[in-house]
Amino acid sequence: MRTRRLAVAVTGLAVLLGVLGPAAPAHADPYWRVQVTVTPGASSCTVGWVRSYWDGPVSAYKIWVVPQNIAPGASQTYRKVNVTPPAAGRATRVRVGSLTRGAPYVFWLEAFYPSYFRSGQVSMQVATSRVCKPT
Repeated sequence: MRTRRLAVAVTGLAVLLGVLGPAAPAHADPYWRVQVTVTPGASSCTVGWVRSYWDGPVSAYKIWVVPQNIAPGASQTYRKVNVTPPAAGRATRVRVGSLTRGAPYVFWLEAFYPSYFRSGQVSMQVATSRVCKPT
């Protein structure tokens, strides 16, 4: 125990003196944010991401298709695409078709996790894409 305290004190002193940089976090990005990419295609956009090892027990994903050119006073409609989660560390690409050419869209990625406090699942929006305009 005494040796461990001495090692921690020496490491702390080295960081204060600038000999060592601060310890890097185990995972720099917040675990609830996933980096998504979108690629426009013919009347479609392809949404892609890599499932992190830090994502936990994701049981399902859902992509929300969110049109960005809504007329004032019009109701917003969303389309949802269910996605089976890939293995941790694997990339996923999902083509979302039947989109209006030239219209702007944003995609939300929602993850579903088992709930430890109540029956069923809980969900969380884990990513939002940049704007994609199908060609």
